[in-house]
Amino acid sequence: MAVEDRQDLDRFLHRGYTVSDMKLSYKYRLCLNQEQTKVMQKNFNFCCFLYNSALQERISHYNLFGKGVYYNTQCHALPEIKKEFAGQTLSIYSQTLQQVLKRLDQSYQNFFRRVEEGASKAGFPRYKSSDRFRSIVFPQSDLQGFGVKLLANKRLQVFGIPGEVKVKWHRPFQGRCKQVMIVKQANKFYLVLSCNNVPSEHLAKTGKTIGIDLGLTRFITSDDGTPFHHPKPYKTAKQRLALLNQKLARKQRGSRNRRRVKSQLAVAYQKVSNIRADFLHQTAKQLVAENDIIVVEKLNIKSMLEAKGFEVNKENIQDASWGRFLTLLSYKAERAGKVVIEVDPRNTSKRCSGCGNVKQDLTLRDREYHCEPCGLAIDRDQNAAINIKQLGMSCVTGQTVSEASTLRSR
Repeated sequence: MAVEDRQDLDRFLHRGYTVSDMKLSYKYRLCLNQEQTKVMQKNFNFCCFLYNSALQERISHYNLFGKGVYYNTQCHALPEIKKEFAGQTLSIYSQTLQQVLKRLDQSYQNFFRRVEEGASKAGFPRYKSSDRFRSIVFPQSDLQGFGVKLLANKRLQVFGIPGEVKVKWHRPFQGRCKQVMIVKQANKFYLVLSCNNVPSEHLAKTGKTIGIDLGLTRFITSDDGTPFHHPKPYKTAKQRLALLNQKLARKQRGSRNRRRVKSQLAVAYQKVSNIRADFLHQTAKQLVAENDIIVVEKLNIKSMLEAKGFEVNKENIQDASWGRFLTLLSYKAERAGKVVIEVDPRNTSKRCSGCGNVKQDLTLRDREYHCEPCGLAIDRDQNAAINIKQLGMSCVTGQTVSEASTLRSR
């Protein structure tokens, strides 16, 4: 959890905050046999068909009558749809079909919200191909029923799926399961459990505070100069992804060869995602274990990606995945009883950490910071990390940045 003022910090540090209502998701690999995979894929295909049909009904009704069709109206038609498509819906849980319509309704609500906010791209709901429909939901499942049941032998009984489903339980889940989702990624199926009331796992206090600067040359630079280097999985796999995309473009649509190359491309993208996720998790876990207070910069990543004429390659920003890292860092710190403080990043790179002088002519190409008034020569990212830490210390102590800098020098 990000802490932005001293009152929140006192609540976390001095009042023994206990995480009793924390929500976490646990992801596990499903090991389906050939028959189970066939039925699961059939269920996904029909849910995709239902989504597209419901979207077409909303569009046609608005074009004919000038008003839309709402979720309740479409939901009331589900019994008739199940009778008409009995062969396809017998293996699909009833609330799963309702969740498909709720997903479409949520897409419309998000569209109207963006229109009211004046967004340049409101994003009207689109039809989904079978490859883009990747999840089905059992909304009230606690693993004791309601579509999914956990058996004594640690296998699952999923509504409509023949036999027992084997799961790779690589770690135990905690809390109370409130919702089960089955996700398809690169021709593999995964079980995602959304749990409430997950207990905290407070780590031992270290008495350390760290300030970190997020970058691209080095993913993280701490205030003591320690670098964390990003594996840059997309940059490494970019050439292979381009080659597979070229091969895919040359294949005839609907052919077996095209499906084969498409599967290879999905696996390649999934590998990039897995490498990135593993690095982010491991780095966040290390920072939380070694420090009690972590001070980070509050970046507006969306504006950085949308800005024109930006000197940094936007593909590198997306590959670094700063936003996801900060999210992981926040929830891991919250569960461990540690604190993450977000500070304004303005001038943290341009301000001298020694005397406070702001060097306005500093550019992104300047990797070393040289301060003319005080003579300080230091790595640019380390200087920014020290300034970030000083801002965090000022939140903790209630002092100004200059006073916090004086404490640090002592």
